[in-house]
Amino acid sequence: MCADGRTALLCDPGAATPEALAAVRARKLEVAAILLTHAHLDHIEGVAQARRETGARVYLHPLDQPLYDSVAAQAVAFGVPWEEQPPPDVDLVPGTNLTFGGSEFEVLFAPGHAPGHVIFLSTSEPVAIAGDVVFAGSIGRTDLPFGDYRVLMESIRTQVLTLPDETVLYPGHGPETTVGHERITNPFLIPVYGGELV
Repeated sequence: MCADGRTALLCDPGAATPEALAAVRARKLEVAAILLTHAHLDHIEGVAQARRETGARVYLHPLDQPLYDSVAAQAVAFGVPWEEQPPPDVDLVPGTNLTFGGSEFEVLFAPGHAPGHVIFLSTSEPVAIAGDVVFAGSIGRTDLPFGDYRVLMESIRTQVLTLPDETVLYPGHGPETTVGHERITNPFLIPVYGGELV
């Protein structure tokens, strides 16, 4: 929910889209945007339903358009039902800010898990919608098409670990965490556990 208490943002609508939309209706909120951190199937499979029920515009980085366009193939590969997705309405531009309902987010470019992956960083609160870049105790996978481990680690180094330690990260899977917690405990990041970053 945004600062005005009336506006909602739907981020990465996946399999739980029906529940998310039900919560929006129950709270009498208006969905201002469908924000996509990236275009893997589990983050976009509910876009068609979300767009149909809310009329909100879909935001995606253009480098993830090939993944978005291949959703049918992704669904077949994972044995998941799918429906044709509406085309994205707005190209996300790193370094620009998006404002909805009195809340503002900076778009950070964080490829590696996907070529056009972005993070939505609040400009007023220590909060970031991190998608599949960093999880609590883990990092995004890079064995899917267009994944790149070295690029992902550089994204974590420059776009995540440069944020204040108190920044709350809302990942695409699993519980929330903080930059500070991941900096000192994430086995993929700290050298004592064989990770690459300090």
